[in-house]
Amino acid sequence: MAISSAKFEVVKFNGEGNFGLWQTRVKDLLAQQGTLKALRSTEPASMEDDNWEELQQRANGTIRLCLADEIMYHVMDLTSPGEI
Repeated sequence: MAISSAKFEVVKFNGEGNFGLWQTRVKDLLAQQGTLKALRSTEPASMEDDNWEELQQRANGTIRLCLADEIMYHVMDLTSPGEI
């Protein structure tokens, strides 16, 4: 089975438009990247602390890259994907 390296583009959220639709697209992107579980409020028991932190950092970066600058400014100090 070949793994595809498809490229996805999510329109940056700027406070206008349909937030729910944007949120669904970002969750789909996180799922494609294997980082969706980072949205959980607690670390899975089977995961190492370092792996959990790395997973959360990757998810944070993905979410922030999908935000317009004026929105990013308000969430750039948040540390968990669920907070963002």
